Amino acid sequence: MEGGCARGNAALAAEPVVAETLVAMIDQPFQQLIASLAARTPTPGGGAAAALAACMGTALFLMVVRFSRGKKANAARERDLAQVEGLLQGQLQRLLPMAERDCKSFDLVSAAYGMPKADAAQGARRERAVQEAMVGAMVVPEETLCMVRDVFQAMSGVVACVGKNIVSDLATGNALLGAAAEGAHLNVRLNATWLKNRDLAGKALDRARAVRHEVEAQQSAIAAMVEKMLA
Repeated sequence: MEGGCARGNAALAAEPVVAETLVAMIDQPFQQLIASLAARTPTPGGGAAAALAACMGTALFLMVVRFSRGKKANAARERDLAQVEGLLQGQLQRLLPMAERDCKSFDLVSAAYGMPKADAAQGARRERAVQEAMVGAMVVPEETLCMVRDVFQAMSGVVACVGKNIVSDLATGNALLGAAAEGAHLNVRLNATWLKNRDLAGKALDRARAVRHEVEAQQSAIAAMVEKMLA
């Protein structure tokens, strides 16, 4: 565990074969990406959409930090802004593959449910595979949620450096990251309900709830500052 979040995916005992997407979501044309979200398929779904929203929100935060650098009013904060720019760039790189990871983790769940269950032995193997895959499907959105929290933490110290002319970009990034956190949190909650290991599920839910509260506080602080600037 790192930073209050679970890490890693559960491996399936039965190792079912899952079809690989030829082109990663992040590399798909936008129209194709939207069509895949709208399709009547289990993936991509809400978890992937949350990860993509996190990418867009982080990118907007990164943009406003870059526009804030080199300004006379921020001369005393230039070093801080440069540090935050580096942190956000790193966070964005870590977020980019999360939509794909979310899809693959749930594809493993679907594959596990498709395993044979004609007799007791097969049924037991199937149930074990489902449970292990569901842990992975719970872990990935929890990681996304924690990454969103880390983006807010990185940004929190330099929000006051953002000028009024780009405050709408800051606000839009804030809203996208808030939506990403909510979507990721909901996916943790949903997948946790299917786990038979209630202790494992409960600990994941407690961690996710705490991180969600951190995000809400940061998001509210930025929203309040935006409202004050626009008043």
